[in-house]
Amino acid sequence: MDAQALTHTEVRLPENHRSAALAREFTRKTLTRWGHRSWQDAAQVVSELVSNVLMHAHGEPVVRLMDIDGGIRVEVWDASPQPPVIQRSGPGGLGMQLVERLSTSWGVSRRGRGKIVWCQLPAVPNPLPA
Repeated sequence: MDAQALTHTEVRLPENHRSAALAREFTRKTLTRWGHRSWQDAAQVVSELVSNVLMHAHGEPVVRLMDIDGGIRVEVWDASPQPPVIQRSGPGGLGMQLVERLSTSWGVSRRGRGKIVWCQLPAVPNPLPA
């Protein structure tokens, strides 16, 4: 990780169809509590990464959010060693294109027998009071 995390939190989600919605709500509440004005891009990215775990990997997804200098780092862990694939044509693969488009950087790291898919998003500063 390039930037030092100022604070972080994580949640383990069930391996079921409700997890993406739970991840979005966790992201919204966390980023609002941390004072981030905009959380929509982070919620979309988290939702996509959790959906990928449920569709293409296995195990309970774990979402970690980190408030870093200059932005937010999102990590989603799962028990599969297979990295996500960005498909440039054909059906499917559009979710990782969304992750790539919304983040300043992203990647995959090994974790035990599984992996962490991570990305960083720029901070959207709160407006100054008038």
